[in-house]
Amino acid sequence: MLVAAIDIGSNSVKLAVGDVDGQGHVRITQTDRFTLQIGRQVELDGALGSDVIGSVAHAVGAFATRARLAGARRIDVVGTSAAREATDGKALEDAVSAAAGVPMRCLSGEEEAHLVSRSIEASSGMPIHDAVMLDIGGGSTEIVRSQGGLVQRRVSMPIGAVRLTDRLELRGADALTAAQIDALDAAISEALDTIEPHARVDRAFGCGGIVTLAGRMVHFGMPPVGTGINGADRLLLERDDVMALREQLQHSTVEARMAAAGTTQARAEILPAGIALLDACMRHLQVEMLQVHEHGIRTGLLADIALR
Repeated sequence: MLVAAIDIGSNSVKLAVGDVDGQGHVRITQTDRFTLQIGRQVELDGALGSDVIGSVAHAVGAFATRARLAGARRIDVVGTSAAREATDGKALEDAVSAAAGVPMRCLSGEEEAHLVSRSIEASSGMPIHDAVMLDIGGGSTEIVRSQGGLVQRRVSMPIGAVRLTDRLELRGADALTAAQIDALDAAISEALDTIEPHARVDRAFGCGGIVTLAGRMVHFGMPPVGTGINGADRLLLERDDVMALREQLQHSTVEARMAAAGTTQARAEILPAGIALLDACMRHLQVEMLQVHEHGIRTGLLADIALR
């Protein structure tokens, strides 16, 4: 069955269309994104405002039309941390639902964490037994620990690449100063100190735009567009490489980050905070290597949509 998921994240609005078989295995056939960084507006004002809401609704409406033209029989539209925290979240839901022709819903942090494990299992086509799963978003970070094929713990932390960048005023900076790096480390440590370290596991998976960009930059230098042999899905990312990438980005100008990552200024500005968060999470969770899962929670959404 061909289905579609549209994810309104703190950094981007993302589309995934996929074919789901009778066992719930997902094959992604089409993806796209609009970078709107709505988390930045929520961090600054607490609300999105009518202009941002209109931009999100327009993006979602365009994606919903594309999904239907591609043959999707069902479409799910969800919002994550920025959408659920915005004081005008109801206005966003109403506008997006009207534009998409299907109801939008906001996911709780617990639901996001569930979808991390659901996505990786649906993508791999088998249960994930002893593993740590990590999803670094723009406004939140989810950590899932599975053992014996069962999820033992799900945690959602209200920190992400966009939120950290704006809270610590890192936008527009060239190389980060020593004081900015110290403040970044302190903010991440404060969040991670609330999480009891897991016993070391042999398997780890990472998803979200930051993890995907890290995988592409480490393996390809400049990230090509696409999946499979030309993308980041299922690449292995070692912590030593993440540490080196963190050092490089923190001491680079925005222009140099744009060139190194092959990305926009908006995404280049959040890279130092995002990669620092990835590095700290791997260290805290005793993860030396993780496998990149390129499509985030959308694979899990597609698998769940097909079961309805």
